[in-house]
Amino acid sequence: MSFLISTLAACDGDERVETKVSKNIFHGPAVGVLKAGTAIEGVAYSTSSGESGVTDAKGTFKFSYGDRIKFQLGKLTLADVEGSTQITPIELAGDNTHKRQNLLTLFLALDTDSDPENGLTLSQSAVAALDSTLNLQADPEDFIASPALSAAREAAGIPGEIRGADEVNTYFLSQAVDLLGSHVWVHIDATHTDFFRTATDGSGAYLHGVATADDVCDLNRACGSRVVFTAGLEYGVATASSVDERGFMFSSKPVLDTNIQGGLSHSRTDSRIRSSGDELIISDRIIVPREREQAGLFGELFHISKPIELSDESEVAQTAIMEIRYVKMENQPNKIVGAWAQDQNSIKTPTLLFFADNRYMLIDPTGSTWQEEQQPDCAKPGVEMAKYAFDSTSNTLKLNSFVYNTSGCAGLSEHAGKSIGFEIAANGQSATLSVPTREAVTLYRISD
Repeated sequence: MSFLISTLAACDGDERVETKVSKNIFHGPAVGVLKAGTAIEGVAYSTSSGESGVTDAKGTFKFSYGDRIKFQLGKLTLADVEGSTQITPIELAGDNTHKRQNLLTLFLALDTDSDPENGLTLSQSAVAALDSTLNLQADPEDFIASPALSAAREAAGIPGEIRGADEVNTYFLSQAVDLLGSHVWVHIDATHTDFFRTATDGSGAYLHGVATADDVCDLNRACGSRVVFTAGLEYGVATASSVDERGFMFSSKPVLDTNIQGGLSHSRTDSRIRSSGDELIISDRIIVPREREQAGLFGELFHISKPIELSDESEVAQTAIMEIRYVKMENQPNKIVGAWAQDQNSIKTPTLLFFADNRYMLIDPTGSTWQEEQQPDCAKPGVEMAKYAFDSTSNTLKLNSFVYNTSGCAGLSEHAGKSIGFEIAANGQSATLSVPTREAVTLYRISD
């Protein structure tokens, strides 16, 4: 698990922030995408390692990890940011709310056909006419009314009116789930294995699975007698209601929810999600526990359900931002390592993960035994976690040491220790799974 901890302390009514960051490290040259929902074409860029160019129809730009990247429209500098494989107005604006709103307005206002759904192609005539004095940090209403912005649109003959702040923000929020990417995201630490995947078809569908021991403590480590986190899954539709420098605030309508407070079904007020392209970053504000004197066993047990106490009414509880970074599921072409799904065009489908360290995880939102006849009552949606061994010569898979199984007789747990056929196609993109007593099914590689 990677954390970003920002300790906040009250100081004459103001918040003082100290930030400590621990991130996954990436190396080498890469290709990134500039997006404001859809790709942005026509933005000039230059990097600290010497790359330069203009984003193309897919919004792509070249950089090397560790670079700073400067984005410009004509004489107007948009931002100088740390390089990553996805950059949006969230990264370009940082913690400046007005700038984020105005960048969205600018990109949509300079789109040649005023239709962001087919991509944002910025008119180069308009870009050339932009005045470098255009203030990206101005009040959004003042920015919309700026003569410099109107003059740039008129120079290019862009049709229609400049969209208002509410319309622009609604558009960006509607793209939030798609901006989380089509990757299979995983996060692994000493006690959890998490899976997260979203649809990129505009539906807002998502699937989350977690293999973890039962936990009676919430994110603030306030503990009680009821389990609040457990191994299970969640499937539903997510929508974004707001955005800030940490990402989008989501709410969800789960169709399935067996992990209690995990996933998006119990999203907290300060929970945010965004993607840098290489990582899915989920953050939340938590209360920092105060140091306590050592107590006896009874005192320790009593503290489990004891609320956090402040020394007086004026004391402000210290909080911190806890950040969890998911990475793309590992993938080895033409080998079993990777993510496989029964339906390559759906999120709601049995999904099998095979890790390089010989761990296996199933996330099954259907509770299917993959048979055409009526499903037995013992099968239900859930997750499995076990060890696997794969023999590529005989195309056989064996599972053992099941740690979690919340799917009943669905999945593969009933065949522990037995040979299961797993034949990978020549192109490595599909495989035939042959389970004894069941019909063979085709699985499709969904990791990249």
